[in-house]
Amino acid sequence: MAEELDVAIVGAGPYGLAIAAHLAHRRVAAFGSPLLTWRTRMPADMELRAAWHEMTLTTPSGAGTLDDWMRSTGARRVEPMPVADFIRYADWYRERFVPEVVESDVVSLEEWRDLLVVRTAAGEERVARHAVAALGITPFPYVPAIFRDANPERVTVAVDRTAWAATKGRRIAIVGGGQTAVEAAAIAASTDADVELLVRGSLVWFADREPYHPRGRVADALYRLAYPAVGYGPPPINRLVLHPDLFAALPAPLRRRLTARMLKPGGSPWLRARVEGKVRVTQHVSVVGLDESDGGVVLRLDDGSQREVDEVVLGTGYRFDLDRLAFLDPRIRQKIEVSAGWPSLDRAFRSTDPRILFVGYAAEGHFGAIGRFVLGVPFTARRVATVLG
Repeated sequence: MAEELDVAIVGAGPYGLAIAAHLAHRRVAAFGSPLLTWRTRMPADMELRAAWHEMTLTTPSGAGTLDDWMRSTGARRVEPMPVADFIRYADWYRERFVPEVVESDVVSLEEWRDLLVVRTAAGEERVARHAVAALGITPFPYVPAIFRDANPERVTVAVDRTAWAATKGRRIAIVGGGQTAVEAAAIAASTDADVELLVRGSLVWFADREPYHPRGRVADALYRLAYPAVGYGPPPINRLVLHPDLFAALPAPLRRRLTARMLKPGGSPWLRARVEGKVRVTQHVSVVGLDESDGGVVLRLDDGSQREVDEVVLGTGYRFDLDRLAFLDPRIRQKIEVSAGWPSLDRAFRSTDPRILFVGYAAEGHFGAIGRFVLGVPFTARRVATVLG
């Protein structure tokens, strides 16, 4: 018999680590390479838009905060926070508060009697009473239908930087107008690629309203009233992100509209200088046809023009899809109800198979946009701990 866990956490990003820390008194393990997305799929010099306090992790005792990390290590507070600083902080947090991380991906989650059997790519096998899926957005890039049968060597998704980042001297078309697409354009342009960004609507640059900018007392109070959390907008609906239970009580169609408005596509201010003058931007166009040849890809646009390129990179957003979680045994999958594309969850993140919980991005359909960012980690970890702790 494999070693039994109370809780197996699939994913070792901020959500997975924090939930493990909140359940440290139980038999718990997080599975996966810690902070893999942060280490491999974010630009090395990226600056985080979130306010300092929005990036902190917690424990039930209140320890493990960014301030604790600074006192313990002598690190300095730098704003905006570099990605590298958050990774160092998360590693410190993991070493002190997370009981066990199995640094191998889960390849199958199956039923065995009333338990769950967890198997990893390294051949390890454990059984657990509950499993928490804490996988972020990485498994769920949206690929429009017109691109789904294309050669994967010619058409890739922006989230998979290992497949397309070596672009020096190549002709690259990047499809999309959100943060992922704009980041991809900046990265490709930095390698001296010939880059064009194809945007279905208008390319929006987010206003530079970062919380660390100096302001007078009155201006600062007004700013914090209008923007209680960074990266969501516009006022006043952005306040809903801090009240996930209230958001969850709204009708599902209204939740979808509010989330779409709060997460309007656009590029962060720090990217603007890396794109303007370096990337051709064509707005108000959609790809309506695609032809492949030995020489590359020809895109047909709805304005009647064409683009011949070596490679197409898709930054067309994300959509949760339960079928993308290939590790789920079909017998478990059929017990998990999906509504409007999202898993149906209760107030404790439990799915309709109460042994399986979904947190982070997978919970966006129920609790709102707080689940996309580290801001949602403390609420989520505390809530999960109330039912599994």
